[in-house]
Amino acid sequence: MKACQTKPRKGFTLIELLVVIAIIALLLSIIVPALNKAKVIAQKTICANNIRGQAQGVRLFSEQNDGMVPYNVGGNWFWDMSFYSTNQITQYSGVDNKAFFCPVNKMKKSDDARFWQYTWVGDSDGPPRSAGNRPIPLWDESTLTIQRQKTEFRVLSYVYMFERLDTAGNSMYAGITELRTGEKPVWIRKMSDLRNSSGTVMIADSTISQVLNDNFDKITAGGLYSMYGLYDTTNHLSSKRSGTGTNGFIPTGGNVAFADGHVIWRDYPDQLKCRLQLGQYFYW
Repeated sequence: MKACQTKPRKGFTLIELLVVIAIIALLLSIIVPALNKAKVIAQKTICANNIRGQAQGVRLFSEQNDGMVPYNVGGNWFWDMSFYSTNQITQYSGVDNKAFFCPVNKMKKSDDARFWQYTWVGDSDGPPRSAGNRPIPLWDESTLTIQRQKTEFRVLSYVYMFERLDTAGNSMYAGITELRTGEKPVWIRKMSDLRNSSGTVMIADSTISQVLNDNFDKITAGGLYSMYGLYDTTNHLSSKRSGTGTNGFIPTGGNVAFADGHVIWRDYPDQLKCRLQLGQYFYW
């Protein structure tokens, strides 16, 4: 009777496994940075297209309204925009409300009433206020009168260099005569009055920092903080790199749309201008 014979077991040796792991690690080290870079480029492109579409809508509105830009009243921050103004921009440009929000900012969303219908939230005829950080579904705005559309405003992901008016129709920016860089700001009210439309900033990515330490990572005013006491820790950064802020992050730059409709990318900090407003710096 012959003894049972077993076939030798086939498998990887330890050396072979280590070689495979090393190859996978090498491939990941090559692929992951490339994917991250592609993601950043895609985000920049989306933001550029967003403000390009808005700029086109403003220009078309202006051409049919005696050179005026969409009427904007109320709010204080550069990213505050009346319901009426955004409605006019969407009507003339064909974009939807997603175009007013950048994918980089994970907190501000186009389908969240806390931003898209900011001042209407909590009103007797508006969306109910939620507790904490829960998004609020949008409400139908079709019942709002034109006057209400002009006084209610949204909190967006972009800043606007439009003249801002108070309820009496007076300029709210009359006292702002100089930027931090020493340049004179141009507040756009009538496109036909601009002397250099190709050099006049109209819309830009909203990059913002606290004055203290130029911190970009914990904004303690405006937006969610003033209404809910929640910090905006995402800001609007196309990407982050090591810096001197409290959490060590600074932006890479932002897209800028000019009054003639063209869009460029500006690096931080060499080309971005900024001004002080309510304890914050806005960069464009």
